[in-house]
Amino acid sequence: MSQVGGAVQRIEKRTEERVEKAVEQVAGEASATMTANLDASNERAERIIAATAKLEARQLWSAGAAMCLALLPVVVVVAGLWMGIAGLITGAQWALDVDGSPWLGIGRWLVVAVGLTGAGYGLFASVRWVACLVETWRGRGMPKWPRWRK
Repeated sequence: MSQVGGAVQRIEKRTEERVEKAVEQVAGEASATMTANLDASNERAERIIAATAKLEARQLWSAGAAMCLALLPVVVVVAGLWMGIAGLITGAQWALDVDGSPWLGIGRWLVVAVGLTGAGYGLFASVRWVACLVETWRGRGMPKWPRWRK
């Protein structure tokens, strides 16, 4: 009986050692698999972060371009006003500097008047252009869907 009991204990001990080895092996494989999966996930995350950074940079440039396009009409009108005032002052000084010659003064004032008329029309066209842009941006000038598409 004691021999059978000893054999059972040896079998239990071997079985226990084998189970422990199998558990360690499975745990090691699971750990390696988890590490590989984490590495792959980290790599994918880094690629996604890089792609997101590229998109953010593009959106930043798009926002900058949109801001420039929004400010362009304002700059055109302000520059037109500035040039008109500067042209009037410079033209008046030039037209008055005739050294007593009335015909030279008349001719120069005619040139100044034509220049101011051109600048005024340019300013008018710029303001009209800005008004059309604003009307389009507000939605009244946007094209409507054809009725047959409804």
